[in-house]
Amino acid sequence: MTFIKKHIPIAIILIFHVVGFVGFIVKPNYFRPLSPLNLMLSAGLVLLMCNQTKWQFYGSIAAVAVLGFFIEVLGVKTELIFGTYYYGNSLGYRWLSVPLLIGLNWAILLYSTAQFSKFKNVWVNIVFGAVLMVLLDFFMEQSASKFDFWYWKNAHIPLQNYIAWFLISLGLNFLFQKHLSQKPNLTAKAFYLIELVFFACLYFFV
Repeated sequence: MTFIKKHIPIAIILIFHVVGFVGFIVKPNYFRPLSPLNLMLSAGLVLLMCNQTKWQFYGSIAAVAVLGFFIEVLGVKTELIFGTYYYGNSLGYRWLSVPLLIGLNWAILLYSTAQFSKFKNVWVNIVFGAVLMVLLDFFMEQSASKFDFWYWKNAHIPLQNYIAWFLISLGLNFLFQKHLSQKPNLTAKAFYLIELVFFACLYFFV
């Protein structure tokens, strides 16, 4: 794979996030509905560059997507997992009060964080992946309600949410990280870093 072909997907993801960031500042009402397109495009490019042929990899991606989605459904319905929250309209079609893309988001983020977990100790890898998930979630939470992603009761993000994210990410990494981290994917790493910078910039500047 040539240098240019290898980095084109990263450039596309970066451009879409830069445009999205500017759009959220200049014309948020227009750009908010485009968030699902950005996520699907980024996820598609990340998977396109995964260089995987084993069914265990794709099975793990699908399993995380399904589990992530239904964990969110339980979270919204029971309020016992993350706290009291509900989803807005910016993330697209909702089923059981949860956007279908939330499952995809869980899968791609878990896969992307697994790419950074390359330590010799498997338990360190599992914990490190969970920490990266919580780090990104912290910045996502700060801007979520501004852009109609999701809303917390009394606009208060409970500590329970971050604990739940860590424990769920820990469990999912324990089950699937082995299959998600076998082959390096530079695009997946870049996606995580771009997402982290994107939401951090929204937090600090918007």
